[in-house]
Amino acid sequence: MKDYPVLQTGRLILRQFFFEEACIVRELAGSAEVAHGCIHIPHPYGISLAEIWIACHETWYAEGSQLVFAVTRKEDGWIIGAIGLTFEQEHARAEIGYWIGLPFWNCGYVTEAAAAVMTYAFDELLIHRITALHFVRNAASGRVLEKLGMHQEGLLREHLLKDGVWEDVIIRAILRSEWGNSLKQGITLHSGGAV
Repeated sequence: MKDYPVLQTGRLILRQFFFEEACIVRELAGSAEVAHGCIHIPHPYGISLAEIWIACHETWYAEGSQLVFAVTRKEDGWIIGAIGLTFEQEHARAEIGYWIGLPFWNCGYVTEAAAAVMTYAFDELLIHRITALHFVRNAASGRVLEKLGMHQEGLLREHLLKDGVWEDVIIRAILRSEWGNSLKQGITLHSGGAV
C-alpha cells in the first residue's frame, strides 16, 4: 500500500489517525454541539465507535473509497478535528466532510484544513468535482464552504433524518477549473511518515 499522505499548512498538519487516539476522537466528536451539526456523527458517541472508525481508515485508503485525516496543530501536535474525502472514482468525484472540536471553533482551522485537502484532491488525485452537504441550520459550515469557492447547487428538502428530525440539506460543489490559486498558498504535501 502507498504511504498515507501528510498535508501541511501554515498552522496545521493533516495526518493519519492512530488507534490509541480513539479516546480523543470520542471526546471531541462526542460533544453534543459537534454531533448536532454533523450528518454522520451520532450522540452519544462511544469509544467503540471511535475505535471502529479509526480501524477502517487504512482499508478505505487502500481501496480508494475514503481518505480521512486527523487535523492537528503544528504548535503542539494536538488533534483538533477530522477532515476527509469520500470518492466516486468512476466519475472523478469526491465529497468533503469535516468536524472540529468545540474548543477550536471560530479559529479558521476548518477553512485552512479544507483548502489543503481540496488542493491535494485537485492537484494530486486529479479529482474533477468536490461536493459537500450541510444542514440548512448549520450556517457556519455554509460560510466555510463559500469561502472555499463552493457554489450552492440545491436544497434537498427533508433529505436526512437526524436525531428524529427530518433535516433540510444544502448541496455545494466546486470544479477543479474553479479552484483558486490564492487558497493554495502555504500548503505542502508529503508522502507518509513524520513531517
